[in-house]
Amino acid sequence: MAYDEDTLFWARLMSKASLAMVSQPVMVYEVSPVRSDDRFALNPVRRFLDWRRELRTLTDCNIPLSALKAREGLVALKIARVHYARGDLGTAARFLAVAAAAPKRRSEAWRCLRYRFKLAARRRLSAPPIKLQGAL
Repeated sequence: MAYDEDTLFWARLMSKASLAMVSQPVMVYEVSPVRSDDRFALNPVRRFLDWRRELRTLTDCNIPLSALKAREGLVALKIARVHYARGDLGTAARFLAVAAAAPKRRSEAWRCLRYRFKLAARRRLSAPPIKLQGAL
């Protein structure tokens, strides 16, 4: 998978394996924000649809569809954020719509709303000025 493959792997593993808690870390997982963001920028629609298809297979691990849709919304919001930051407002808006439609907590709903306002403001600021005919 192009991204979020760890979620798919760990969710499937944890749904099938016996688990035990340990008090000390046994591994350190480092995430590179730049590398992660770059992955979201390349073929985002195709990659997202491929990933979503795999995510939905986790229903056979007794993970509720509502939880999978919530994860889908979080990933869509991350993709929207990356495209907004890079100036691709059309792609950002499309992924923001996916994120807004997903089940979410209040904090995620607020982030969706905030990005919707930021997109609208940025589009308005970048639009060419309207010429008024006959003014003055």
